[in-house]
Amino acid sequence: MKIIKYLVERPTLMWSFMAAILIAGLLSFIRMPKLEDPVVPVKQAVVVVARPGASVHEMELQVAQQVEESLRTLPDVRKIMTDCQQGQATFTVEFEETVLMDEIEQHFDILRRRVNDLQQSLPPGCVASLVLDDQMDIFGIFYSLQGDGYTPAELYDYAKLIRRELLGVKGIKRVSIYGDREETVNIVLDKSKIAANGLLPTQIMMALQDVCNPVDAGKVNAGTSKLAVRVDTMVCTVEGIKNIYLPAIDGSRVKLSDVAKVERAYATPQRNGFFVNGKPALAICMAMEDGVVVPDVGKAVDRKLAEVFENIPVGITTEKIFFQPDKVDEAVNSFILNLVESVLIVILLLIFSMGWRGGVIIGTGLVLTIAASFPLLMQMGTTLQRISLGAFIIAMGMLVDNSIVVMDGILKDRKRRLPESDYLYRTGKLTAMPLLGATIIAASTFISVFLSPDSTGEYARDLFLVLAVSLLVSWVLALVQVPFFAKLFFKEEKDSKNNTNTELEESKVLYNGIFYRMVRNAVTWITSHRIISISAFVAALIGGVCCLGFVKNLFFPDFDYKQFVVEYTLPPQSSPEKVRDDLLAISDALQKNELIERVAVSTGGAPSRYCLVRPMNSGGDFYGELIIDCKDYEDVLKVIPTVREYIRQNYPDAYARIRKYNFSISTSHTVEVGFIGPDPVVLRRLADEAKSIMRKSKNIDAYSIHDNWQPRTSSLAFEYETSDGARSGIQRSDIANAIQAAGDGMACGVMADNDKRLTINLQVRNANGTRIINPEEIPVWNMTGQASTIGAVTRGNTVKSEENAIYRLNGMRTIEVECDPDPENDQATPAVVLNDIMDEINSIPLPQGYQMKWLGEQELQNDSMDNMMKYMPLILMIMLGVLLLLFGKWNKVIIIILCIPFLLVGVAPSLYLTSTPLTFMAIIGLMGLMGMMTKNTIVLVDEADRLIRENGYTVQQAAIEATVSRVRPVFLASFTTIVGMVPLIPDPMYSSLAITIMGGLFIGTIVTLLLLPLLYVILVKNVKSDRI
Repeated sequence: MKIIKYLVERPTLMWSFMAAILIAGLLSFIRMPKLEDPVVPVKQAVVVVARPGASVHEMELQVAQQVEESLRTLPDVRKIMTDCQQGQATFTVEFEETVLMDEIEQHFDILRRRVNDLQQSLPPGCVASLVLDDQMDIFGIFYSLQGDGYTPAELYDYAKLIRRELLGVKGIKRVSIYGDREETVNIVLDKSKIAANGLLPTQIMMALQDVCNPVDAGKVNAGTSKLAVRVDTMVCTVEGIKNIYLPAIDGSRVKLSDVAKVERAYATPQRNGFFVNGKPALAICMAMEDGVVVPDVGKAVDRKLAEVFENIPVGITTEKIFFQPDKVDEAVNSFILNLVESVLIVILLLIFSMGWRGGVIIGTGLVLTIAASFPLLMQMGTTLQRISLGAFIIAMGMLVDNSIVVMDGILKDRKRRLPESDYLYRTGKLTAMPLLGATIIAASTFISVFLSPDSTGEYARDLFLVLAVSLLVSWVLALVQVPFFAKLFFKEEKDSKNNTNTELEESKVLYNGIFYRMVRNAVTWITSHRIISISAFVAALIGGVCCLGFVKNLFFPDFDYKQFVVEYTLPPQSSPEKVRDDLLAISDALQKNELIERVAVSTGGAPSRYCLVRPMNSGGDFYGELIIDCKDYEDVLKVIPTVREYIRQNYPDAYARIRKYNFSISTSHTVEVGFIGPDPVVLRRLADEAKSIMRKSKNIDAYSIHDNWQPRTSSLAFEYETSDGARSGIQRSDIANAIQAAGDGMACGVMADNDKRLTINLQVRNANGTRIINPEEIPVWNMTGQASTIGAVTRGNTVKSEENAIYRLNGMRTIEVECDPDPENDQATPAVVLNDIMDEINSIPLPQGYQMKWLGEQELQNDSMDNMMKYMPLILMIMLGVLLLLFGKWNKVIIIILCIPFLLVGVAPSLYLTSTPLTFMAIIGLMGLMGMMTKNTIVLVDEADRLIRENGYTVQQAAIEATVSRVRPVFLASFTTIVGMVPLIPDPMYSSLAITIMGGLFIGTIVTLLLLPLLYVILVKNVKSDRI
């Protein structure tokens, strides 16, 4: 208290101190990185191994198993998901959640080295493996580039110019261009003239490899140094390729353009495309550096684009598809507005309840608390986003709680006419440690969120930091700032030393209003009728627990974005052109809807992960997306049913899934169950049983029921005739090359054109340029110059049925059965669906060697809950430790702990009556309620103990008078928190948390004022003194 007196008695020092807090807070607020949401790292990497020509089973048996066995020995690998397809295997390596961000790059380096070491042991024909470890990058700025009348090549050139300029913008880390049509150089041979000129395709292939690749000639001595030697003059143009001379078998030389058609063209089929409102476009996506102020980067990008477009021809335009700086501005400004509203509401409430002086004093302390928190949070690496700013609103009532207790004590002691030297510091001295203990407990209830290693915990981690820092700051300011302002605002009473009344007598005078009398009478009756009262409270608790069962469970709430995504998938053998044509037709139809502002089409996959909560999909030739923008979130809710119905009715062969933006980004469906085992036939049978069970549920959208194993596909298999092939010198690989050349083309080289690499395709066609229809007429040749036909070296062909893809999880074949709740049923949630089907699916008999596992949102929810509950013992230990240090006896600790479950009496009915689902934010709110409840009960129990200790009250008298004397600070702290939650109710993510805290705290306050005195009377011995 000496330090407090020292500061209070030096106004210049205090004013300077407060001015410094405000200036530091303002500067820190300006400089702190601003985001829409906290950065959540994706602790996974993707390894791609290609082996052209290999079947799905060959990729699984000869490639996947070997790669999985090696990758499983890497440190901290949580799971490996493998997707085996024809000619390619994709491995998604997910690391443990406990891997720190500072260590994840080291794990990626180890993975890259392991994959490089694996390359030598892979089967022949495997091309260089690719490791993609940049999935943590979020391309938060996403533009479209369009130009009527410009060719794709011209548009791409301007896109490269824009990319080059944007890379110079401070804060931009990477710029990607998506949707560019791949170009190739096609060399078309007439099948009837292949051998006519004594020239075979193998000679063309060898010649192209010679002139299109760099040639290393070693090094030569040049004095004291060595110079690298290269044979230069590579062919880099189409004209250069046309003028290549080839040696014929008869010794003559033939110009390539004389025997083949050489042309530069766009690759067919087009596998990746991007369209806006039906018109071809390019997507320019920008990833930003960590720790930047996103709105500032957005403004710099806009300025740079304005400069660049001064030199770009008219007709080329850009349009924002997704612009995170605007969303950050909206989110930060919205929460700042909510924060200001909450502060003003709290100050006005305090002014009405404690007088204008008391309201101004506490309101000033609240502003200083928030300002002082910003510099500390910035040093801890906290950013400004909806979680950190929302945490201030959540803590609003708790931030003024300490000041209310101190201010209320000062006002009461002034009414008792105590001298200024007593009333300024008496309450602070008596309540400093109880308030500190209550503050520590209130902050510790969020520690499980801070320590939880999963994505949910990392997303909400700043809640703990903001609450811990701001609550501790509020405790310090309550002890220093409140007495300082009270000294300025209140004058000492002249007859302050003449008061000789006992505290009990003063209490009856001070608390003689109607409200105080009602509280005293209620507590007196409850403590006198203990059995009836306990029975009523227990019945209310049972009712609250039962009511919780009727609350909807929706663990991941939606974000209120005015944009949504349609994932469009056709059967596996569908052509990319079919996907493109369907999506463009859908786009044209949807643009007629007045509620839809823009429709962007992406084929082959998503343009990029342009948003933290952007759904992730691997894409493919038969996959595409619609990115649909509306005016606001309300229009999104109106449009989605229309879009869903239109696609389902007009495109029955497609599977379309509509996804709003929410946190379940790593799951394909809300409900997923996986069957694991060796035999694909058995796995499909188990999946069919699960699907049959799902179809029985009225809460499941029947359209959404399917599995992730694509339907078996047909393939054309040529039977190689060994004896005929040996006589003609034709090998199996020669046949494969010939079939590729007769199809889309056989890659036989690469031509560099500035920063583009064009594949050189060798194609064999009929004399009129059409494709060869009869496979047996396809000419085949080998590297020694021998030629034949497919029909001469094979025994015909057969159509075979085979798996189109095989999925594996941790080295075992896995099939996932998926479904979604019925979107037209408001009561259908993932939890309701699981309740319908879980028992029956769990009872499916599994053959020996097979397993069943629940995946999807259920897996994420279980992981999140397990991680948060894992730290509950730590929270309980902190709470018990602090309470024992404060009160020294278990009976006081038990009194406080017993009050906590009664929060459910307020939480469950509030969620049910407002039709608000129980989300992970509501669970966080429930944990926070534990701290708020404990904070109030500590103050009341400490006051009762003081009355017994100092004034010799009986236990019942102490319980009654402590409740009456603390009713105002307890009520004000709770009511300010409840009122401060009001601005958060419209927010889709925070609404469940706000309703949880408002309902729980309302009942929690009643429990504190009525149940706690009853428990105190029952569990505390009736003695005159109960010293600590």
